[in-house]
Amino acid sequence: MGCSIVEIAPVVVDAVPLKIRKQRTVAQALQNQSWPTDIQGGLSLIGLFEYLQLWDMLLDTTLSQDEDVHIWRLDSSGIFSSKSAYRAFFNGAITFEHWRRLWKSWAPAKCKVFLWLAIRNRCWTADRLARRGLPHPSMCPLCDQEEENIQHLLTTCVFSREFWFRILTPMGFQGRVPSRHEVSFADWWRKAVKKVPKETRKGLNSTIILGAWVIWKHRNACVFDGARPCINSLLRAFRDEQHLWCLAGARRLRTLGHGQVGELGNP
Repeated sequence: MGCSIVEIAPVVVDAVPLKIRKQRTVAQALQNQSWPTDIQGGLSLIGLFEYLQLWDMLLDTTLSQDEDVHIWRLDSSGIFSSKSAYRAFFNGAITFEHWRRLWKSWAPAKCKVFLWLAIRNRCWTADRLARRGLPHPSMCPLCDQEEENIQHLLTTCVFSREFWFRILTPMGFQGRVPSRHEVSFADWWRKAVKKVPKETRKGLNSTIILGAWVIWKHRNACVFDGARPCINSLLRAFRDEQHLWCLAGARRLRTLGHGQVGELGNP
């Protein structure tokens, strides 16, 4: 059971004199079930319960001459490893299915943190502000057609869908543009990446992170700076930011957008 007798039956152990406990071996105590003879004095009701429980546990216990073997129960191989011990710390934790696609992609840390919050619906869009009784836009600042939430803003908003079409089509991914029936940004991202060749997935991941980031910045400019939604301004922002990312080392993004970055700002 992974417990010592002291933990299982503390009252019974206390009824065994210390001298006997120090001299008695497990083999001697189990021989012919002689261990009850070591108990001296009467047992309380709790002690009797522990005694009966201990009797049942030890009744079928046999010792062998084989050397003891340590078995690590947290791994199917039975062998301890730091990896299995580390994983055990997260038993029962809530998983984040999209972690590898997000954290392993090339992008600035601030953009990854933003998308992590967006996927978990932790961005301060109108729906979240309304739940806390805070001032908020009555409709989506970009399309002015539906109530705003982060999933709508990044995926099903007609303004955002037009943006995704304009940046993905020159790269040959026109079939990966989100539809108005998408449930969530994370699900669309998963399906879009799954349907492209493996060698282009890292570049597409960086492109989607970058696209979501510039949409969010454009939304904030409309809400806080009084800017008007403008698809060409958003495309220019994407083009400029993409250029900076490529200079900073986004090799897969550079390959994916080679020869087409300069055309994104055209009407």
